[in-house]
Amino acid sequence: MGSKIITKTDRQMEDRMIAVQSDPVRADTLAKARAFKRTWLELAEALSRCSEKKLWEGWGFSDFDAYCRKELHLRGSTVSKLLGSYRFLESSAPRVIERAREDHFEMPIPSIATVEFVQKATEHGSADEETLQTIHRIAFEEGAEAPVLKSKFGEIVFPVTDRDRREKARAQIAAAARRLSALIAEEGSPVPKKIAIALEETIGELLEAIEN
Repeated sequence: MGSKIITKTDRQMEDRMIAVQSDPVRADTLAKARAFKRTWLELAEALSRCSEKKLWEGWGFSDFDAYCRKELHLRGSTVSKLLGSYRFLESSAPRVIERAREDHFEMPIPSIATVEFVQKATEHGSADEETLQTIHRIAFEEGAEAPVLKSKFGEIVFPVTDRDRREKARAQIAAAARRLSALIAEEGSPVPKKIAIALEETIGELLEAIEN
């Protein structure tokens, strides 16, 4: 078995844990940040508690974002994602959080991607209530992951309109046209100059037509 690789950031966080061990809450939040990928729900709960109670003030930080960035080495976008997913579970599937607290490891703990899909389906999707209940059940009780949910329910929850399809095709054609234009213009291109000029003109007309 290979030895564990310790990164510079991991070592810094370990040193910080030792330095703040007299403050159990602070040290616990740091520990959960280190184990983020494995215990994202625990970390999200710790961050939520820290944010709501403004614990970072007593730890000498100017604001919550500074605490997360400097001590936990977490980007603001990551923190927002964690808190958003956690708060959705709090309001829509509190049993998932209860299971995590009770260490019911035989029951699935959903990934952030799974929670995000269910959250978007619930808040912004087009599914009926029965479909949403099914999504909640297989995501939070049966442990279905985000790719499975997207494959099974994506088109139902987020139906693609004719306009969406046309826009996607337009973007793909434009990207291909620009790529072809760039290849033709490269030094050493095997395309004869006369043909290259004609193609450039045609590509220009094509892009103008589909972009207007």
